[in-house]
Amino acid sequence: MRQLWRKLSDNAALLVIVPVVLLFAIVIIPFIPFLLLHSYFNDKQFEKEYTSFLARMNGACFFCYNSRKSSVEFARDVIVPELGPAVHVVFVNGKRVDFGDDSKFISTMLYRIEARKGFPYLLKIEGRKVHDLSVNNQFYSIMIGRKSIAPLLQRINSFFENTAN
Repeated sequence: MRQLWRKLSDNAALLVIVPVVLLFAIVIIPFIPFLLLHSYFNDKQFEKEYTSFLARMNGACFFCYNSRKSSVEFARDVIVPELGPAVHVVFVNGKRVDFGDDSKFISTMLYRIEARKGFPYLLKIEGRKVHDLSVNNQFYSIMIGRKSIAPLLQRINSFFENTAN
């Protein structure tokens, strides 16, 4: 008797769930083209704004470091004070980029880095192109080995001056 009752309740659940899912699909399907068009035009608008941002920030240099517990204090307290006044410091807290109104553009720049080697990253905008360099290995080598930061600062400054990628 219990098995029969279980089969009936399973079938009843299917009889309710399947029509609800089908009805939902029938109602949603006509909206899909509009959602795709909306998404397409939003992407186009963002790319336009991003290109405008790159033009506006031409020549700008960025030092981007993240919230990794082992290195955040070293980056913030040792490296950042030694950077030039023209260098924009960007803190990436998890997946959130802290850079005011332009955070979405900095986030896009970081997302589009092809050779991901790890934070910190150096970014420089030239001619509406973003040049990037990871100083991860040297950064951690200096931090862990308690070595002089001069070679790292020289590499950072050299990248910002020459943008040799």
